Amino acid sequence: MEILTRAIANEYRDRALLLPSNGLQDIEERRKLREELQARCNLTELQAVNIINGFHIPDYVRIAEVRAAKEAEEHEN
Repeated sequence: MEILTRAIANEYRDRALLLPSNGLQDIEERRKLREELQARCNLTELQAVNIINGFHIPDYVRIAEVRAAKEAEEHEN
């Protein structure tokens, strides 16, 4: 599993922009993209949907950084 970065988030947002909008519904290709992002970076469905739609990306990247730092610290102890 990868830590979510701004580059990864932007990649998925950009890929979503190439899809039909379908009212931003989580269906068809957009759903597959969301599921791929969730699996790649261990995100919740809501986080992945928001990232794909371009919402709260800096917040989710920061959450992932803090979580990764915490996990690294726990492994050191």
